Amino acid sequence: MAGAVWRTIAVGTYRSATALHDALVTKGVHVGDLAGQMLRLPAFRLVSAPTRIDLTLLAVRELVPGSARASFGQIHAHAIEAGFDLCPAEAGPQLRLQYPDQRVGEYLMVGMKPLPAADGSDACFVVGNGGAGAIIVGRSAGADAMVASRSRFVFALHR
Repeated sequence: MAGAVWRTIAVGTYRSATALHDALVTKGVHVGDLAGQMLRLPAFRLVSAPTRIDLTLLAVRELVPGSARASFGQIHAHAIEAGFDLCPAEAGPQLRLQYPDQRVGEYLMVGMKPLPAADGSDACFVVGNGGAGAIIVGRSAGADAMVASRSRFVFALHR
C-alpha cells in the first residue's frame, strides 16, 4: 500500500514542550486536559533538530479491511507492515499548529507510539475541529483500545 503525501509539517522547531504548548494557546487552540497532560510528560520528547515530515492520511478500513472496528495494536501493526512510520509525539501538536484550515467535523488520530497518561493508560493525540475552533485532545490508545473503521489516522512516510 503506497501512501500519498497528504501534508508536510515541520517538527523540532520549539525549544521546549512548554513553548510548544504556549504556541498552541497563543493561536487560540483549545488544548484538552489529557493533551495538556501529555505535553508535560517526561516521555513527551521534542525532535532535537528542525526536520520536515511527510504525512499520509488513512482510514482504518484501508489498513484493516473488512472490519467495523480495529484495535490500536492492529492499526499500528498494519501501518508498519504497509511501510508507514509512526509519527514522533511532537507531530500531533505541530500538525494542530500547521493545519489551521481543518474542516469542521474532522478529527484525525496521530499514529504514534502511545504516551503513558497520568492515570497509567496509554494515550495519543487527536487533532480536530468541532465547529468552535481548532482543538487538540488526547484519547485512550492502549493496544486493545478499539477504533471505528471510518476513523482516520495520520502516519509518517519514509523520506
